[in-house]
Amino acid sequence: MSWYTLKKMLLLPYIWYRRRAEAHQVGFMRAALELYYYRPTFYRFIAASMENPDIMYEAPLAPGAIALDVGAFHGRWAARVHEKYQARIYAFEPDPLSIELLHQRFADTPEIQCLPYGLGGADARLELIQRGMGSTLYAHGGQGERSGAGADHPVAVEVRDIVGVLDELGHADIDIIKLNIEGAEYEVLERLMAADRLNQIRVYTIQFHEWHPGAHRRRRRIQGALARTHTKVWDYPFVWEQWVRR
Repeated sequence: MSWYTLKKMLLLPYIWYRRRAEAHQVGFMRAALELYYYRPTFYRFIAASMENPDIMYEAPLAPGAIALDVGAFHGRWAARVHEKYQARIYAFEPDPLSIELLHQRFADTPEIQCLPYGLGGADARLELIQRGMGSTLYAHGGQGERSGAGADHPVAVEVRDIVGVLDELGHADIDIIKLNIEGAEYEVLERLMAADRLNQIRVYTIQFHEWHPGAHRRRRRIQGALARTHTKVWDYPFVWEQWVRR
């Protein structure tokens, strides 16, 4: 039994209590509360988002910044960062349903390039389990937390090595990367570590997923590597965190 599963079992009385207290919540908020099992950390992030609705989009970026939206889903982050900084954005999304929506949304926005593949530690053809905003390459992903997406729908998708993609894009520096890829963030960041390329990216906005095997150990190791060149600006563990290069 994983630490994540044991932790959730121990917290069941608390989860049941909070679920009853939050019974009035619907839609995204209800799904998110379930996803984060009503943790105080998530409530703190929600409070921070209410105080600063742009917390997810703010970074020390100049107009025309180069941004990678990895796990673009329906393009909310890409749209806001483009609006805020006139950024040039590469939006990576392997899910065929989501990439079609992205192409439609940004058809008249040439600065946002929608790419129909995911990023990982190596080039591969993998199976994506379609769960709406919780779609994942890992069958155990989320331990059944589907965010209301219904049944699982596996589909074959392309994943490409992030180092190879960075070389192909040809930018000496990437101004910001947003990583929300349902467990694959560990592989992406460890690949950058192994290639000594973490410093190529100025700002990291990362969602680590606690259900992934070895999540706490791997996150600590990645944070240790980032701390050598970047400063942690804010951190809501296993919700979202941001690092900026010194």
